[in-house]
Amino acid sequence: MITPEEKGKKKNKDVAATPLMKRVAAAAPNNKKSFEKTFSKPEQEEIARKRVGGAEPEQDSVRLAKAEKREKYRAIKRRVKEMEIGNQDRIIAFPSLSDDDRWYKLMEFSALYYAYRLAPRMGRKARILQDSDRFLKSQFATSLFNIEDFVAKIKDYEEGIKIDKSKDGVYIFTLPRPITDDDYAALRRTEETRRERLHNVLKPKDMDPAIFNALLMVERQLLPRIKKLERGYYDAVGKTMAENVHRIMMIYGMLTDGLVGKDDAGMAILENVNSLAAGLILLAELRTWPYETAALIGENINTLKKLVLKDFIGKA
Repeated sequence: MITPEEKGKKKNKDVAATPLMKRVAAAAPNNKKSFEKTFSKPEQEEIARKRVGGAEPEQDSVRLAKAEKREKYRAIKRRVKEMEIGNQDRIIAFPSLSDDDRWYKLMEFSALYYAYRLAPRMGRKARILQDSDRFLKSQFATSLFNIEDFVAKIKDYEEGIKIDKSKDGVYIFTLPRPITDDDYAALRRTEETRRERLHNVLKPKDMDPAIFNALLMVERQLLPRIKKLERGYYDAVGKTMAENVHRIMMIYGMLTDGLVGKDDAGMAILENVNSLAAGLILLAELRTWPYETAALIGENINTLKKLVLKDFIGKA
């Protein structure tokens, strides 16, 4: 005789589980009795595969290949970083993480020499950029496109240069002689002057150093962390916080340029500062950021708020 429990169990398994049911089961804690009652044996095996890291073997294979490529890239970059210490006679180019094998990266001396000495003569465009990697950041970085074309033509622009390539794809272009300390210092000054000129052109005129530095501190703490938020948290909270930071800087620049009054600017900045604080509380309560991190950022947001209240609104 079939018991009511067995009838229910059989009925549940006869109904195919929806994709949503499988995703929820893979993410939820495993209640073995309920799990076996709800899902057929093949469905249980499929959900178990998702729990250990991949929905299908093919997806696991792609994910594993990307992870291996990333680890190889990091190992290469660590080695190149060490090679750049004291380097004044080699241009070292290593494969980037791009899926396009023609893209290479250079850093430190190699980046400066390529961007300011070689690229202009070769008719190439190169800019020193902020290193976008989340680990082992370099002070100077640039990208080089179409490495094979570069290798084929570099001897026409650097007489006597020696070219070597390692097994993992790193190119080393050794100059006939090292550049002097003065020449290297000049390369660094070129980049520092470029950055300072850009900063002076864009930063607000007649700025209040305390407020501007407080704003920069909040910006430097928040924006890199917002960039790393998971998509759902970014869309719900992070995007608005990034816009708040941008609006505060814009309003402050308009104030110092005399385009808006102090009272209006102060209230608009405070509105965005309070929105930042609200977003920070949400992320902390959702355990997206540790309380310690949120507290540190919160202190700087409060410092900015106090300065605006004092200097713009007249409240201590």
